[in-house]
Amino acid sequence: MEPEIVYWNEEIETLPGDGIREIQWERIRNRLSYLKDKSRFYSRKLGDVDPKSNAFQDLDDFRKLVPFTTKKELQEERERSQDPYSGLLCVPPTEIIHLIRTAGTTGVPTIYGLTREDLHTIGELSARMWYQLGARKGHTVAIGTFGSWNPFSTTLLEGLRTAGIKRYHFSMPAPGEEVFPVEILSRWMDIEGIYLSSRPLYQVTEKYGMKLKEFLPKLQYLFMAGQHVTSSFRKGIEAIWSGKLFDAYPMTDACLPSANCTKQVEAFHFPQDAFFVEIIDPETGQDLTGSGKVGEIVVSSLVLEGTPLLRFRSGDMGIIVSEPCPCGRTGARLGISERMAHAVLVGDRTIFSSDVEEVLYGIPDFFLKQYHLVKRKVQPQERLILRVEQPSGTSSEERLKEELASRIREDMGVDSEIEFLSKGDEKFVAMYKFLKVVTE
Repeated sequence: MEPEIVYWNEEIETLPGDGIREIQWERIRNRLSYLKDKSRFYSRKLGDVDPKSNAFQDLDDFRKLVPFTTKKELQEERERSQDPYSGLLCVPPTEIIHLIRTAGTTGVPTIYGLTREDLHTIGELSARMWYQLGARKGHTVAIGTFGSWNPFSTTLLEGLRTAGIKRYHFSMPAPGEEVFPVEILSRWMDIEGIYLSSRPLYQVTEKYGMKLKEFLPKLQYLFMAGQHVTSSFRKGIEAIWSGKLFDAYPMTDACLPSANCTKQVEAFHFPQDAFFVEIIDPETGQDLTGSGKVGEIVVSSLVLEGTPLLRFRSGDMGIIVSEPCPCGRTGARLGISERMAHAVLVGDRTIFSSDVEEVLYGIPDFFLKQYHLVKRKVQPQERLILRVEQPSGTSSEERLKEELASRIREDMGVDSEIEFLSKGDEKFVAMYKFLKVVTE
């Protein structure tokens, strides 16, 4: 019996660290030359930076000489020039065959363009990601999204195509529609894998509950993106769906695909031959990569040719995990922390929405109930204010509020004020993502 193939590209995915760094350095130098020559935005931004000079010898020189790119810069360039690509375009406009955009979580959505070769590259990188989740030829994977504009939708579909895995792509039913498309497909074939972004996953889980096990008996992996996954959320979802829940960190601006693997769910593998990832102090810009400290994630695209980004400040917080992964993949991984925008200062404590969710979803009556943390404009605030969707079928509102407040005090050491929301009072960042912190 032949051994199971666990890697899509074993040579790259198991390459020793020295080999990865050699590839990265060569591609960084080539990328600088490419951007200076092809991109109007970077030609101006990089100025006198010369990757072929004696002053440019290692990654320390790269960090010292190459400036960061920010979302604000790109937005300002787009408004000033009326160029939809913000001056990033490195190929003739006719070479762009696929447009994508961000969700606009932190402002106006940004548009990026992909070439035919970019789609091929994304397919290769995403095929690795699907294989590390357990997807294999012969499987059927259902992909439910709200729109094809999202870069991660493109990444998911191109990866399955490249890997030769059967895919069923459907648009999620609007809230209130009756039939989940996977229910129909499951009558005729087994489904081994499903991807849903966070809001659809909530909706489907609440609608079907334990019936999901009945029409998805062969489900092995459930894949999601769009929110920070807490252990109480993961435990509850896996108990209902039966398949293992995996999480993704898809940085949409850079088209960076990263995900867990079958051996661990604490950190995210990413393709280091295609992206150079740094961790910096968000205040000073100091390099924190390899220090074990949490900082802002900065990404450089080393292979995409349409509208690539260089030293792009994501606004997301994370850490580089360098310990070997049990799956055998040798590259570093990303550990993701939440943004400070998703935190509330209560006294001298910093409380993230995930801290509250860990407690909230550990109480059966509140599992999958939507919630907001109320963040006062003046920080810190005296107590945590939590608005949560009212559980149905219960008359003991005060008991539930007292239990939740007690758990929060016990786990986080802060007093809280609990308010119940009516169904439908949730606020959204987009159709697929809940807003966990509301500033008032």
